[in-house]
Amino acid sequence: MATVMQRISGQAARGGVFCATGLLLAAAVGCSQQPAQAPPAESAADAVAVVPDAEPSAAQREKMVAAKDALFQQLSGRLAEVIGAEGPAAAIAVCQTEALEITRRVGEQQGLQIGRTGVRLRNDANQPPPWSQPLIAAATAEPTFVMLTNNHAAALLPIKLQPQCVVCHGSPSDIPDSIQTKLAELYPGDDATGFAPGELRGWFWIELPPDA
Repeated sequence: MATVMQRISGQAARGGVFCATGLLLAAAVGCSQQPAQAPPAESAADAVAVVPDAEPSAAQREKMVAAKDALFQQLSGRLAEVIGAEGPAAAIAVCQTEALEITRRVGEQQGLQIGRTGVRLRNDANQPPPWSQPLIAAATAEPTFVMLTNNHAAALLPIKLQPQCVVCHGSPSDIPDSIQTKLAELYPGDDATGFAPGELRGWFWIELPPDA
């Protein structure tokens, strides 16, 4: 298996993308008004970083992927309910007010930290944890599992924009007026539009303590 540094350089050169999820997840990525599970602030001296050439066990990887799946299922289930009853514009508001609590609850249930971030953010509060920033800068486009200097296992799991997601994240001509109005109301600084189908849209990030 390639080392983390080899992955970073290789992915930066390839610029590929990883296929994951659809409209419901894309509607949720980066849309909560506060960070879903805010990474703790760290000084430069004690910032957590990736340990080169170290990888989580198979059991740790499985647990982190299961947490991502649980979060996706709960977020998408709630958003599907609202989209079916009231339409996509209403789902944006629900995502803003409920995504934080759903994500916090999943992290608590799974015994880990989990959050979402984007290539370009809808909400600046959804910044990724420091350890993930080199991977994000390299446009990491495949699931990546690492060990951290605090002995936590961690994962960065990419999300690719699906064709139906352009109604919330595409060019202005792709986004219906009702959704543009709601985005302008809730996210006046929104930077998460202008994506095309197939583009890397964002990531789940996960940190798993050693005793979890």
